[in-house]
Amino acid sequence: MTVSERMDSILEILEKKKHVPTSYLCQELYCSPATIRRDLIEMEKQGMIERRHGEVSLMPKSKVEFPYLYRETKNLNEKKYISKLSNDFISNGQTIFLDSSSTVHNLCSLLGDYKNLTVLTNGIKTSLELSLLTNIDAFLTGGEIQQGSSAIVGEFSNDFLNNFKADICFMSCRSLNKNGIFELNHHQPLVKRHMMKNSDMTVLLCDSSKFNQDGFFKLADFTQIHTIITDKKPSEEIIQIVNSTGSEIIW
Repeated sequence: MTVSERMDSILEILEKKKHVPTSYLCQELYCSPATIRRDLIEMEKQGMIERRHGEVSLMPKSKVEFPYLYRETKNLNEKKYISKLSNDFISNGQTIFLDSSSTVHNLCSLLGDYKNLTVLTNGIKTSLELSLLTNIDAFLTGGEIQQGSSAIVGEFSNDFLNNFKADICFMSCRSLNKNGIFELNHHQPLVKRHMMKNSDMTVLLCDSSKFNQDGFFKLADFTQIHTIITDKKPSEEIIQIVNSTGSEIIW
């Protein structure tokens, strides 16, 4: 088991149990105390967990940027369902912005059915999958690789996006509540704002686990989003707020 795989397994255990003794992780993962200790030290540095008195606790979701490989496997069926609903917004000849999220990454499997697409992304893994498609012109922004992420961020990325005009932007978020759409920090939303500004339409892909969650950095108001696509019916409060702004929400 690699370091990344062990960290993913530790996060999965803590998602279920919230806090466990270090000895429990050694037993469950068949690893020595020294190996687990090294992993936990690194995870604590990244702000994912907290160690105290021989126990390990998961930090609140609103404060943690989980590794991309971990996020990629969460709510996978919901993400695939959302991507299928997104098909209605894609057509031949479009220029498309894709953010670096694991949710939007699922759209790549659909793009092979279209002709003459131009696709721009700040997602490293997304760009690798786009490179396998022969029917599109694909671009990857320059900039800084965000730690623990598959995203490229920063001013180089923003400046690159300003050279293009897209028909549609597909993006995701960390949380959504009655006050708007949020991310964990400022790095990702600043890039996404440039995508939104340079697109005729913005479509937010957001699985239901992100609804009514707290957020730290506001990405956008509902008035800036054309359509929100999710996997199940949100609360009536959210539906009314979204509809009142002139946006739509579908599931």
